[in-house]
Amino acid sequence: MGDNQARSIGLPMLIVVFMSLCLVSFAGIAYSTARSSYEKSRSVAKRTQDYYEACNEAEILLSSLEEIPESETTYTFPFGTNMEELQVTVCPDADGKSYEITGWIVSDSSSWEAPDNDGGGPVGPQAPE
Repeated sequence: MGDNQARSIGLPMLIVVFMSLCLVSFAGIAYSTARSSYEKSRSVAKRTQDYYEACNEAEILLSSLEEIPESETTYTFPFGTNMEELQVTVCPDADGKSYEITGWIVSDSSSWEAPDNDGGGPVGPQAPE
């Protein structure tokens, strides 16, 4: 049987091209999301490691105290790249022979200040007029 009719491959080819573009786009989005999650988990792991190192320093200092503080005393241990610090507060007991840890707090050691607007135009997002 002879085929004298021309075969149309236009529509199936368009479907294949469209499906290929969809798969490539999905792969790019999946890679981007996975990379972002990986970087975030690395930064969280680094911060956690830095925090525990500061906790170890605090415990070493507290265990090596030769004299019990006479009043409430706060020791600070900076850690991480985000300017955080561990603040450990100790207070002597009533008998004065030992101390009690009254605070174990993580705080920011730096403060954020808004930029000055010295007449050079708007700073930040502006509401429509």
